[in-house]
Amino acid sequence: MNKDEALNKFTFMMEYRNLSSNTISMYQCYLSQMFDFYQLEDVSILDVSMVQKYVVHMKQTYAPSTLNLIISAIRYFFDVVLETPLSRRQFPNILYDPVEITVFTDEQIHLLLDTKDVRLRAFLLLGLDAGLRVGEVARLKVSDIDSKNMLLSIRNSKRGKSRKVPLSNTLLKALRKYWIIYTPDKDGYLFPSVYSGSKNPYLNENYINRLFRKHIKQFSFYVPSMRYHNLRDTYATLMLKNGCNIFTLKKLLGIQAFPLHHVISSVTFLI
Repeated sequence: MNKDEALNKFTFMMEYRNLSSNTISMYQCYLSQMFDFYQLEDVSILDVSMVQKYVVHMKQTYAPSTLNLIISAIRYFFDVVLETPLSRRQFPNILYDPVEITVFTDEQIHLLLDTKDVRLRAFLLLGLDAGLRVGEVARLKVSDIDSKNMLLSIRNSKRGKSRKVPLSNTLLKALRKYWIIYTPDKDGYLFPSVYSGSKNPYLNENYINRLFRKHIKQFSFYVPSMRYHNLRDTYATLMLKNGCNIFTLKKLLGIQAFPLHHVISSVTFLI
């Protein structure tokens, strides 16, 4: 089986299972990188030793959390395409200490939002005021903004789930200012790709992450572990602090499991 045949079958099986478009795109990328690394003509020669060595090599490039996504992609590929499942004993996840949750203070939030870049401010508020993941920000469509009912529709996100979240006046004003300058297609994505010939019509989430890191590095409170997801952490913590119950918050965030001990400790920090 050549690379193209394998990727086509892999994509079909992911679509059949109804995985999110972001997961499909990510898994395709990880598999293609491995195929290119070994310069495979026939991908069926892959075995557990080869994928183990590949992951060891990629430790030089990726953080453990990303390596575990690569491992998941490879494990799923072996299962549904090569039909030779890898056990977790043969091909285990990488052990690591998770990054501690970072919650921005009111003063830090004020500094972050003090920017003349209307697109960046929209990105920041989508995390802080709506609790969106960076991939959800990237894939927002203009039609997902319901200003009449003050709601945002998040479609086919993680594990194919969809939800609606409240749209604050502050966020709506920021999105309207962005609209005036960037004028995206009303029938398309709110943040279209900036690269001609891009595989996806929407903005790459890595682009948003890089823009966020560049912005936050100018502040004295910056530490290297900070990332866009900390805006979502801050949203969750502030919602709890303001009386939102955990079950409602779980629905707003679009998650199945919730790390209560992390968020509760963050609320204590903010009080």
